[in-house]
Amino acid sequence: MKRRVVILLACLLAACGNEPAEKPPFSPLSVDSEVLARTLPGYSTGSYRSEVVDGLVLEAPELANAELVLRIWYPEAFDGESPVVIFSHGNWSDREKYDRLLSHWSSHGYTVIATTHLDGRSMARGIFNSLRYGQLGLIDARVQDIQFLLDHLSVIEAELEESIGSALTFQKDHVVIAGHSFGAFTAQQFAGAIASDENVISRASDDRVAGVIAISPPGPMFDAIHEKSWENMQGPVLVTTGTWDSNPQFWPDWRAHLMSFETSQPGEQYALVVEGADHYLGNLICRPEREAEPQTDALAMVNSASVAFLNSVLKASDDNLAQLSAGAISDLTDGFADFRKR
Repeated sequence: MKRRVVILLACLLAACGNEPAEKPPFSPLSVDSEVLARTLPGYSTGSYRSEVVDGLVLEAPELANAELVLRIWYPEAFDGESPVVIFSHGNWSDREKYDRLLSHWSSHGYTVIATTHLDGRSMARGIFNSLRYGQLGLIDARVQDIQFLLDHLSVIEAELEESIGSALTFQKDHVVIAGHSFGAFTAQQFAGAIASDENVISRASDDRVAGVIAISPPGPMFDAIHEKSWENMQGPVLVTTGTWDSNPQFWPDWRAHLMSFETSQPGEQYALVVEGADHYLGNLICRPEREAEPQTDALAMVNSASVAFLNSVLKASDDNLAQLSAGAISDLTDGFADFRKR
């Protein structure tokens, strides 16, 4: 019971804690958007029209989350095998609250698949299932959701075809797992990150996973995610965060979100840090109902870096990522966005 109380309080603090009265100052982006569009890979909307289908149901009776409801963003009129990204939402969030990010990926030729986890949809459902399954139970359930999607891409492909009335073929043996916040850690588990509680370890591994995108991943969280969770995490992994990505009770220093980047196995580890970007990019991801100014410039930086990463990992187009690694985004934005590699 004590652990259940701890996890409940942790969730409450993470999601509902008061934000700092003062944020560190920063210089806003001053470069003309047309210059950025000409120079930065993935900055502009891609050449495909992004379409979305919501509400497809994948029955999974062997899982705790026995009915996986899907939202799929796909590139219209894509020719050939569309590369696939499977996305994991943040705690208490939902699959439909990331359209601004995931539709951008889709416009660049990627099919993005998301479901609602046991801790998603609402605060009440998240708390109930936290008490029911415990820390590692929820973490494992998320991994099982993603694994089930990986194992049933052919079924999803067929259901999507039936829904839209035309065929879209998936690239099934080379997939990126992505996520935000708690979902970013779920994604990182497929790169070797672990959660552990006493003698129990939660881990994931699948040879089809070619890389991971972690948007604002947690630092140490609950009792199960700790300083050693990322010691065996291997790239390619992209981590993104911002200098306003803090919470006074949970992560008072935004740099905690870089712990996974800094403590993982070196090699193909990438990080994007955006000045003045918070955990929700204002209200553009995870919590669109939030009363905050949308951080559109920060989202544009995340869009650019993530598309460059996807192009490298899923399309074998390394020029974009090499361009960012060489300092293109940092130099062009006068440090508004800083791209790191180790």
